[in-house]
Amino acid sequence: MRLTVIYIDVLFAVNFIINILLIEASGVILRLSSVWYRTLFASALGALYAVCVFFPNLHLLYTFLMKIAFSALIVAVAYKTKNFRSFLRLWATFYAVSFVFGGCVAAVLSLTELGRKTGAIYSNGIIYLNLPWQTLFVSTLIAYILVLILGRVRKKRIACDAAKRIVEIRLGKKSVSLNAIIDTGNSLFDPITGDPVMVAEYDAVKPLLPEGEGSLLESMSRAGLKVRLIPFSSVGVDGGIMPAFLPDAVTIENRAVKRCVVCICSRSLSQMGEYRALLNPQLAVS
Repeated sequence: MRLTVIYIDVLFAVNFIINILLIEASGVILRLSSVWYRTLFASALGALYAVCVFFPNLHLLYTFLMKIAFSALIVAVAYKTKNFRSFLRLWATFYAVSFVFGGCVAAVLSLTELGRKTGAIYSNGIIYLNLPWQTLFVSTLIAYILVLILGRVRKKRIACDAAKRIVEIRLGKKSVSLNAIIDTGNSLFDPITGDPVMVAEYDAVKPLLPEGEGSLLESMSRAGLKVRLIPFSSVGVDGGIMPAFLPDAVTIENRAVKRCVVCICSRSLSQMGEYRALLNPQLAVS
């Protein structure tokens, strides 16, 4: 009968790294923010719990109720939730991520030689890999980098969500509704009237615009629209001019905006289509 030697330090380190990834992945899914020391402390608690599985005298820690209680403790330590409902949602997400990860690990160990080569053990949700310290150090470094990347992605998403607004533009009898964000980089104003500018994708406002031969500016002029030419500059572009028009009415989150110029942009403003217009910050307070 072959015996497997378990090194407690390796067991702790492996599960510590895995817990960090599970906690951060749960936060990214729900777009929650956590401070690094809470994540590390919660991961350490989970790793300590993993170590206890190999002590026969502590078998009571691995009853169903104790597993539920300890996972709840990890979630509570990692994230500060607003209410009990938010906590339950986070808790369920943490379990879902853990189940997916556990299933992937079990599949890899059963379908490859990795389990045999690393002396892998997967039991009661606990993973043990007999890895050299050099490999553990590199794994920890990679996990830390992933945490930083995921944290930055999460912060950008949270910031983007906070800046999102629903905008309705009306011109004559036509109107369009689109998602927009308050863009601190948009400092455009109409050089004639001084009105703040909203930059919108052409495809988003196309239903409002007249069809005809010639350029867009010519078509709008022939249709009797109040047109403008807005000078701009951006990264990689020394300067340019975008066509714009004065809408009959604009509402931002059902709040009427008295003064606004809609500038037409021929390219997409977001990679994933999360928003289709950029608002001058002045429009958020006007």
